[in-house]
Amino acid sequence: MSLSLAWQTADWIRLLRNSPVTSSDPTLEAVVPASLERLEPLFGPSRVQSDAPPPATNLRLTLLGSFINADPARSSVIIRTEGEKPRRLHSGDELSPGVKLHAVYRDRVEIDRGGRLETLTFPRARLAAPGTPAMEAEPANDAVNDLGGLQEENTAELRERMEALRKQMEESGGLPPDLPPEQPPESE
Repeated sequence: MSLSLAWQTADWIRLLRNSPVTSSDPTLEAVVPASLERLEPLFGPSRVQSDAPPPATNLRLTLLGSFINADPARSSVIIRTEGEKPRRLHSGDELSPGVKLHAVYRDRVEIDRGGRLETLTFPRARLAAPGTPAMEAEPANDAVNDLGGLQEENTAELRERMEALRKQMEESGGLPPDLPPEQPPESE
């Protein structure tokens, strides 16, 4: 057994001392790129990073507000789908089936629509003829009213959740039953 170990060690040392054989045969060099070219269709074309924003979306969405945070996961937007009330969304939230909010920026948002990125920007002021207002006041009032309704719904939902939590704590013994629950101050 010692003799076998010595023999294998000597073979190993000889292999280490010999320099690797390099081939200058041009046919071998041509084979390697050809095989890589054949594999490329398996993985698809490489994604090219572009600084330009994705194309504009053709979905019937209106961007009403964006709230930017240093942590992109905490950034949110208010988007209204045509015929519906505005909704506040965060990155990754689904706007509709197959459409998700991808990223939030100061002047636009990017949505992922079936794996393809599209851009949604704030509505532009309509170019008006001289002597007429740049934008109609009515659509702006509608947006303000819609946002006010959104805030009222969120407040009502929060109050319902707080009341349910209070009841749950009282039932589990987490809140002493003889203390009256504190009412949140009315800010209205």
